[in-house]
Amino acid sequence: MRLLHTSDWHLGRGFHGVDLRETQQEMIRTVCTAVEEHQVDVVLISGDVFDRALPPEWAVRELSSCLRRLREAGAEVVLTSGNHDSAVRLGAHRELIAASGVHIRTGLTDAWTPVEIERDGDRLLVYGVPYLEPQVYAAELGVERANHTAVMREVIGRIRADMATRTGHDAATPVVVMAHLFAAGGQASESERHIGAPAAPEETLDHQEDTVGGLAVVPLELFEGFDYVALGHIHGRQTLTDRIRYSGSPIRYSFSEEHQHKGAWLIETTQLGDPQAAVTGLDWVVGRGVTRLQGTLAEVLDPVTVDRFRDHFVQVTLTDDERPERAYPQLRQVYPHLMQYSYAGAGLTRSVGSYAQKLDRAESELDVVADFLDHVRHRKATAEERQIVESALQAVRSTAAQSGEKA
Repeated sequence: MRLLHTSDWHLGRGFHGVDLRETQQEMIRTVCTAVEEHQVDVVLISGDVFDRALPPEWAVRELSSCLRRLREAGAEVVLTSGNHDSAVRLGAHRELIAASGVHIRTGLTDAWTPVEIERDGDRLLVYGVPYLEPQVYAAELGVERANHTAVMREVIGRIRADMATRTGHDAATPVVVMAHLFAAGGQASESERHIGAPAAPEETLDHQEDTVGGLAVVPLELFEGFDYVALGHIHGRQTLTDRIRYSGSPIRYSFSEEHQHKGAWLIETTQLGDPQAAVTGLDWVVGRGVTRLQGTLAEVLDPVTVDRFRDHFVQVTLTDDERPERAYPQLRQVYPHLMQYSYAGAGLTRSVGSYAQKLDRAESELDVVADFLDHVRHRKATAEERQIVESALQAVRSTAAQSGEKA
């Protein structure tokens, strides 16, 4: 059989306040087209189908339409809930829907109850493990410590026990496990919600038995012996081992995903004896690119740079010695999709003493105002600005003199 591994669609999510509805609709069309072109037999969606527990109505309609198209293409679907999804809402009517070939796994016992798929004499077992919040399920599973490692260790143990009853007579039956979690060796993005693992963007975490945060990172050893492990939660497509992979999100949801590969994994079950040959990456380019630009204002406004990234979502960090005047409107004029702007130049760190020390050294009211401007915007007052301030101060002095008050 031919499988497509995808996850983390996050339908309903935006990008720094920008509506991504059209991009997500394009993403769904891309997934469906890939299934049709590659004659996929089974689509694996490993959690975070929606971005929140109450998704917008259009997102619910788009998912329904997508599932119908996948079934019309001949593919069965196994879909699990992620930490962003409402397991109850996503799993509504799942028993009825399963009869149509769409298998939604959102309950605890679903984790060790496989979806059995048969095609042309071939058989496949798919164990779809939904996201399991340790504080909710630890007691029900009978584990003493409420952390992701303990919960998954118990769940995987129950999966292996079920496998022994179903496949003991047929070791050739491929077994696939789907899970939504932070696995050891995974590299985080800033668009992922923490699920016990406090990973900074672009940081890789490992399992640690002696720390609470480390126990939130599930060790890869738990998944040994399975033919393929289709993970969700982390947004970059990653290979942890030849058989354990993250598909990542099909589109970019943060600037930390600037250089990530986006797409899905295509798996041939008949070749899983050699997973490197069995698994192929599908590269998709959906939606706008995202780009982080850092340098002086002149460098960022260089025509070659502007021409290359004009249509991207852009994050700009300026490094000029002093904060450039009217930088934001200049940037916005050439980068219409500028999402974030910051200044990190020498003006932030130069050793000129504290603002209080500046006030102590000020010799006039003009110095006080000029030093304030320098302090709050990291750029010294120009000669023209000093003249405007001096004129304003002189007007105040004249008014005070006429009224007999002290200026």
